[in-house]
Amino acid sequence: MANAPASEAIGLDNDFPNGQLRIYGLIGDPVSQVRAPSPMTQRLRQAGLNAALLPLHVPAVVLPIAFGGLKLIRNLDGLVITVPHKIPMAELVDRCSERARLVGAINVARREADSSWSGDILDGVGFVRGLIDRGFDPNGQSAFVIGAGGAGCAVAMELVLAGASVRVFDVSAARANALAARMQQANYSVASVETADPRGAALVVNATPLGMREDDPLPLDPALLSPEMLVAEVVMKPPVTAFLKHAMARGCQTQLGEAVMLYQLDAQVEFFRKGLA
Repeated sequence: MANAPASEAIGLDNDFPNGQLRIYGLIGDPVSQVRAPSPMTQRLRQAGLNAALLPLHVPAVVLPIAFGGLKLIRNLDGLVITVPHKIPMAELVDRCSERARLVGAINVARREADSSWSGDILDGVGFVRGLIDRGFDPNGQSAFVIGAGGAGCAVAMELVLAGASVRVFDVSAARANALAARMQQANYSVASVETADPRGAALVVNATPLGMREDDPLPLDPALLSPEMLVAEVVMKPPVTAFLKHAMARGCQTQLGEAVMLYQLDAQVEFFRKGLA
């Protein structure tokens, strides 16, 4: 009997990855902390796509050049965007969703049929879905969000849409004020505050990168936390930040930063599939 072709002998037709692979990149600076590539690749394959999400370390200083090069890769269909690229990427894509325009940042971008690029922000979607799944309904609740960067704006936006009353603090008062002004122009109410005092809030969110490094300061004084508060993170690594440890010690319920990623994976797949329609 003749020998089988080498491709059949090693099962290349069923191998993954293969030559028909569609690529989605996860860009950040750094990317060693990201956890999305494995579960997102699983979701893409479960959706019937021959695709994978690959981490790409893109230094902030070369982001426009790097994005220009990435757009030339014909089997790259989209990007997941993490810190510090969420805000500048909103200026580099051809169009943003209304939600992303109000937030001023994007965390996903896709190539359209005409080769243009569209962006959206889904961090807040994942964050709120995580809250609801754990039994915390934001509707009618008071929330205190620390940070008015890409993640903070996205979280504040979705909490408002879910019916929460939101106060935002940022070390840059101008950034917090800008978020509040954008929201007010769209008839949404977000209050910018000048001090990191969460008292009176049912939900306290650290939406800053503080906590990724061991020597980071805490986002606020943990003595201001009280047991009736739910304290949530957006930082995913380490899984339990120093801030969450302090919150637990104060008797607070907590939500890990990984919820932002895990609960938006399906929304990301939905977003990417629209670009394939």
